[in-house]
Amino acid sequence: MKDSGDSKDQQLMVALRVRPISVAELEEGATLIAHKVDEQMVVLMDPMEDPDDILRAHRSREKSYLFDVAFDFTATQEMVYQATTKSLIEGVISGYNATVFAYGPTGCGKTYTMLGTDQEPGIYVRTLNDLFHAIEETSNDMEYEVSMSYLEIMQLLMKGNRQRTQEPTAANQTSSRSHAVLQVAVRQRSRVKNILQEVRHGRLFMIDLAGSERASQTQNRGQRMKEGAHINRSLLALGNCINALSDKGSNKYINYRDSKLTRLLKDSLGGNSRTVMIAHISPASSAFEESRNTLTYAGRAKNIKTRVKQNLLNVSYHIAQYTSIIADLRGEIQRLKCKIDEQTGRGQARGRQDRGDIRHIQAEVQLRSGQGEKAGMGQLREQLASAFHEQMDVRRRLLELENRAMEVQIDTSRHLLTIAGWKHEKSRRALKWREEQRKECYTKDDSEKDSDTGDDQPDILEPPEVAAARESIATLVGEQKQLHKQKLALEQRCRELRARGRRLEETLPRRIGSEEQREVLSLLCRVHELEVENTEMQSHALLRDGALRHRHEAVRLLEQHRSLCDEIIQGQRQIIDDYNLAVPQRLEELYEVYLRELEEGSLEQATIMDQVA
Repeated sequence: MKDSGDSKDQQLMVALRVRPISVAELEEGATLIAHKVDEQMVVLMDPMEDPDDILRAHRSREKSYLFDVAFDFTATQEMVYQATTKSLIEGVISGYNATVFAYGPTGCGKTYTMLGTDQEPGIYVRTLNDLFHAIEETSNDMEYEVSMSYLEIMQLLMKGNRQRTQEPTAANQTSSRSHAVLQVAVRQRSRVKNILQEVRHGRLFMIDLAGSERASQTQNRGQRMKEGAHINRSLLALGNCINALSDKGSNKYINYRDSKLTRLLKDSLGGNSRTVMIAHISPASSAFEESRNTLTYAGRAKNIKTRVKQNLLNVSYHIAQYTSIIADLRGEIQRLKCKIDEQTGRGQARGRQDRGDIRHIQAEVQLRSGQGEKAGMGQLREQLASAFHEQMDVRRRLLELENRAMEVQIDTSRHLLTIAGWKHEKSRRALKWREEQRKECYTKDDSEKDSDTGDDQPDILEPPEVAAARESIATLVGEQKQLHKQKLALEQRCRELRARGRRLEETLPRRIGSEEQREVLSLLCRVHELEVENTEMQSHALLRDGALRHRHEAVRLLEQHRSLCDEIIQGQRQIIDDYNLAVPQRLEELYEVYLRELEEGSLEQATIMDQVA
């Protein structure tokens, strides 16, 4: 994975949401102290202001805070989502990272904003809906892989939310006792396969932080008090990071290691991410201190800047997979040749040293003449040859799997073309039906129009070949997963065989003499060279076959596009002739050229068919 070369600084977006005052707060005699002034400004009033205090008589009892966007109790879930999160979706599917997190004290509506209810879904559900809609709109040109942690679909979201730890406190009956994190990873690549291809990898974090709390307010004891202490400790570490990052011109060290929460938000606060912080406060006077602290940290977070880069991965398909095998084999050949040269040099030096010593010569002759040593030499040679042959067999099977995976991909593209053609035909029929309905409306009187306004478009049955194409795609996807599992197993087996071969090579200097070792290693080098040549020929044949198939699919796509263009041109020509419209001379000449090329193409195709017959 690599980042794109162009990066830009992105200001951290801070939004504020003031929840409605609760019935319990009104019963306690609390008053409203937080007021939204305009779309960006919020005023917080000090409830402890004493009008009889002469020393503070001229001090303002109000403090204003300015944010990117502010919401009061009248804001809907859709308004909050549109203003904060919707703009991040296009960047995520294009390879950028993004983060949305809810911040504030307990009982201020963070979970309601992020999760919502069945009637008013929150940011989680709305973001996923729009994300998959955006993917569907571009699925004709791009293919996507979406993975998630904590959920896969909406039902699992509800299941995961039910499993999230919640305990009642005096401040909140459904207080979340943990930080909830939803990560969505999106990989985007073009459907047009090429040797070099660019893959965009974007990630979206949606985080519902647990609320900070006071033990005196929540009346927690025992385990709940320990949980509250851990929550406050992690939120304090987050506040310290926000303070350090918001200091302009400061190069101080940012300690993200104080808690797991700050480690998780490291990229979101100071790294490669577009980040939105949604702060939540209560408007009640009883929560003045918590609201003031939240507004202070949120105001400081506005000064944080992140450096956003597009995450790109350059992938080289097919050729890289075959050439990597060839490169590994050549590396083994080079290593074995180096061992031959090294052993030859040692043997020559030892020969010069021991040439005058008859006892060393006799000992070497006795060693070579032993039948047991010769048998061990033959057994070792067979083990080496068997290990390398099995290794090459596994590599051939890997090549066959890659070839089959390529065929599955081509078949999938062919079925997708069939479905796309049917969708085009369905749209054309619907357009024709609407045109006929429009013409019929012109011939009817007003009463008939009123009675016919309820007519619906007739259902268009899906052809059997389109249904078969959809079933084939499902089968091909299952086969693709099975091929991936087999490939992983073969790669693991290949690594085991390679390790076994290396262990056998390491035993050579201890078990056989120099001449015999050179003979074995030379034989192994020759076997490897032949296997490399064979693998190269197989890979080239597979590449040529794959390239021809890709060209065939591209030609089919171009033919389908040309057929659509011909239909549009003929329809426009029919309209011109029916209404006797004036046509510019240049357009008439272009139409004549189009007719000549169409006739020449039909004649050429007929000639080719005659030659084939």
